[in-house]
Amino acid sequence: MNMEKKSFLAGYKISAVLTIVMLVAVSGALYAQGYFANEKAQLNPAVFKEMKVKVVFDGQDPELLAYIPAFRLSEFQTLMGDPVPGEGAMVLGFEEARDMTAESNITISQALWGYTMNDFLGGSIKVTGMLKKTNSLIDMMHILSEGTFNYFPAGEWVEVKLTAEKMPKFFYYINKDGSNWPKNITFEAGDMSDLSPQLVERTFVDRSIGRFSVQIRENKTYQPLVLGSGEAKMMMDEKILANVGDRLDGFFGRDVYVAGVLAPTGTVLDMFHYMPAG
Repeated sequence: MNMEKKSFLAGYKISAVLTIVMLVAVSGALYAQGYFANEKAQLNPAVFKEMKVKVVFDGQDPELLAYIPAFRLSEFQTLMGDPVPGEGAMVLGFEEARDMTAESNITISQALWGYTMNDFLGGSIKVTGMLKKTNSLIDMMHILSEGTFNYFPAGEWVEVKLTAEKMPKFFYYINKDGSNWPKNITFEAGDMSDLSPQLVERTFVDRSIGRFSVQIRENKTYQPLVLGSGEAKMMMDEKILANVGDRLDGFFGRDVYVAGVLAPTGTVLDMFHYMPAG
């Protein structure tokens, strides 16, 4: 009886050790193994009202950092780990998680238990979660606790606004001297100078005041708007605009004209709206 028990325990230990070895040894290419299948998670649009977003440049590469309150993040579905990052930790959006695990040959064990990135924006940080796909810019975000978010370089703040259909739009504001344009940015249509002047349209408007009809001279100022390539394509596909130079009245509370479209970058910059600060 003791021999049988000893034999069973030995077999159990061998099996457990083999399982652990297999878990640690199966490495890299989580992406290739199907962990990043296109399974879309549900998304509450209210999350965009409460998030803080900024772009920090790692050399020429833009990194999109975000703080999202824990009670909102807890609703998110994950591929691995926890959706809520602790202090000094980070949760990756779907696209970032896919790219980083493929590039760094991350093991399943690391993905499950967390791993440290030693070269993230000049420091080290532990990745403790990976979110499922949302089909929004959250997929390209590095999500941090509020303290960690504030710790990283100031970068460029990005304002998030919602359309009437609760779709998020991201606004990047350009300083008057143009000093905070993304590095090596190029225009597909228009150029940098088109962002500076404001277009003024002078019209006559018929108004009824009591029993009288009067004609009022109206000066209407249009602020310049430059679009990232992806956002421009989306707006054209949706028939919101047709060409550079088009005017949009009441565009998120402003009257704007499309002053230019940026060349594709393959980054988050393609999905931004660029307007003068102030």
